[in-house]
Amino acid sequence: MIAERLRQLLHAKDISLAEFAEMCDLPLETVKNVYYGKIADPRSSTVLKMSQALQVSVNCLLGVCQHTTDEKILLTNFRASGKRGKNVILSVAEFEAVSTKAQRDSREKHTITCILPTSSAENGIIYETCDQIQIETSVEDAYIGIQMVSNEFIPRYCKGDILLFAKRFPMTGEVGGFYMNGRLYIRKYMEEEKAYRLKCLHSMGEDIVLRRLDTVSYLGTCIEVIRS
Repeated sequence: MIAERLRQLLHAKDISLAEFAEMCDLPLETVKNVYYGKIADPRSSTVLKMSQALQVSVNCLLGVCQHTTDEKILLTNFRASGKRGKNVILSVAEFEAVSTKAQRDSREKHTITCILPTSSAENGIIYETCDQIQIETSVEDAYIGIQMVSNEFIPRYCKGDILLFAKRFPMTGEVGGFYMNGRLYIRKYMEEEKAYRLKCLHSMGEDIVLRRLDTVSYLGTCIEVIRS
């Protein structure tokens, strides 16, 4: 359903896939996979970014544009209001939404392990020497974190930032954690014609090129960053 609806909206707005990927701040490959129906059930964060870029509701993007009775009344009154009335309604709605989200997030936090490297992550983290702490997060899919101990990944990541990972293999263009030969690497995953590239995130390092994916283990995909 979302693939068909996305095609309709992009066609109506005359937006190319490349333009849309940039608008959403999503990898082009992710947008293509949703557009062509290769991902039938995309992540909620992906759907939200797409709906915001298109300036439509999530339900509209999903093809479910039904409203409750209260929502219909609110929409009718909003459309009938003047500029001042609309501003009041929007201000109250925004305040209530932020307040409700903060209360919900505080209730829904869960505890995960955070890895604390004892040295730079530039050339891979020696996993066995890392310390570990427990942190709380409201990011639902996060199951483990890694804290940056230096600034080698500036401007993408800074010292003190905590990278949160979901337990899934990255899609092309996404940053993931990869485990090889006792070291943990934070790299951007890229698919090439006859190889797989773990692209270094800073200019001084070298990419890791793989012929087969079964030669590397994965920690997960970076889905959120807690800024220091």
